[in-house]
Amino acid sequence: MNSEAVGQAMRDVADDLIRPRFRTLTDGDVDTKSGPDDLVTIADVEAERALTPLLAAITDQPVVGEEASEADPSLPDVLGTAPAAWTVDPVDGTWNFAHGSIDYAVMVGHVDSGNAHTGWILHPETGNLLYGGVDAPVTVTDDSGMVRTVESVASAPVRPVSELRGMAVLKFAPESTASGLVGLAEDVAEVTPPRMCAGWDYWDIIDGELDFLLYFRAKPWDHAPGAAICRAAGYAVRHLDGAEYRPGDPGRPFLVARAGEWEALAAAVRARATL
Repeated sequence: MNSEAVGQAMRDVADDLIRPRFRTLTDGDVDTKSGPDDLVTIADVEAERALTPLLAAITDQPVVGEEASEADPSLPDVLGTAPAAWTVDPVDGTWNFAHGSIDYAVMVGHVDSGNAHTGWILHPETGNLLYGGVDAPVTVTDDSGMVRTVESVASAPVRPVSELRGMAVLKFAPESTASGLVGLAEDVAEVTPPRMCAGWDYWDIIDGELDFLLYFRAKPWDHAPGAAICRAAGYAVRHLDGAEYRPGDPGRPFLVARAGEWEALAAAVRARATL
């Protein structure tokens, strides 16, 4: 697969269809989906329409896009049945984008045999592209083409849970679970508020700003890219019962942490949560 072609397609679509609408959206350019906080903009729709054929031209496989899946809820099923497929989140963090925050991203994932294989996360307003996956070390490429390799944490010293700082998105957790997990802040160094953009959450953990991520809604376009990148950097991405995260498994909570620290942290989460 031509990974550079994927990154270039993302940059081109962002420059042509997303960034020109950043902080210029009109009321008619924004709509809601499942609720008042679940936004979709003209940039989401047009960017996905443009990216879909570009990805299919690179590797002719099904494309599971967020907006296409809104129209056809059965579309994500191919992630568990097709030999390989793409995932696309044209504007991850749409609420942020629509409200003028740079904390939004374009995300593309490649799923192979049901597993998160490769991921690309572009931050359009900074020009940085995060990439990595199976047999592909994690790199950051800036808008000038300079490439920086991200060091794996696989051999890093294991730290106690009390020293770990992370982020938990409890908005989508059952009320009893969310209330129990408030106490997780007593077990770890800090639980930070979510950015509400997975494309920035995964960047934060790769950059070392965070040590763990905890999610309760596993939409594949939000997490297949980040899961592939994090595994390539030495992190474990698993459901709380220890099963590996797979993009075709909808709705199950999962935890991202360094492989050597995952089990102790998961035990702390399970102790606080009612699952």
